[in-house]
Amino acid sequence: MSSTLTSEQNHGIVKSVDGTSISWSRSGSGPDLVMVHCVGVSRVTTPQPTLADALAEHFTVWTYDRRGKGESGNAAEYEVQREIEDLTAIIGLAAGSVTAYGFSSGATLALIAAEAGAPIERLALLEPPLYDEADSDHHLRAEGVRKLAEGHDVLHRWFQTDVVGVPDEVLAELPPPSAENLRDAPTLLHELTFLPGTPAVRFASVKQPTLVIASESTAPDILVWARELEEAMPNARAAVYPGEWHGVDDTTLTRAISDFVGAGPA
Repeated sequence: MSSTLTSEQNHGIVKSVDGTSISWSRSGSGPDLVMVHCVGVSRVTTPQPTLADALAEHFTVWTYDRRGKGESGNAAEYEVQREIEDLTAIIGLAAGSVTAYGFSSGATLALIAAEAGAPIERLALLEPPLYDEADSDHHLRAEGVRKLAEGHDVLHRWFQTDVVGVPDEVLAELPPPSAENLRDAPTLLHELTFLPGTPAVRFASVKQPTLVIASESTAPDILVWARELEEAMPNARAAVYPGEWHGVDDTTLTRAISDFVGAGPA
């Protein structure tokens, strides 16, 4: 743990390399685990609102608002290197070796950070999307900028339907975006900056033990990408569990991650 962080301090701000304030929370006890949230959400608006509490039964769980979201600051120009520095700053608060858990694009970001040398001991990844350059629309971010000019709500809807590809039946069941999510909609462009050019073979140099989790009911591409990471990375294992479209329940995730890290009940 950082010498400036007391054992009683469970919320705070850490300054990233560029001076941006990154807001964090801590809960539980055990091995350190940092959660890297998916696109467009904060610690409050995450689609996994109870997972941190479930994991806190086995881990010291660190959650944070990625830059531009929630209570964290932002910079005028986005660079993925800044997000790597943000994650590294959060890891610097921890007591020792850290497992990074990421969901969706947050999982891809954790992979990119590990590839760049961030001090991550293990990776637990739920359904990371991988975008080959050959399969990417090089004008996707520009289209996102155009949608943003039409309104935050327009960008948010377009991202769900055209970028993520949320099925109509799933979209119909989703709650409308919160005021916070709409406020932070410009950060959707961050993902359109770092996701293109992330084929599995890019991460062949990442040697950390890695668990790639997927739902058996998810999109077919996600299952393919999980297997591709297992094949490309020397210490990666893919595991498919019962679940829903782009999701696995908290109990299953907690058990899988705890077993992977060796933090489960004796």
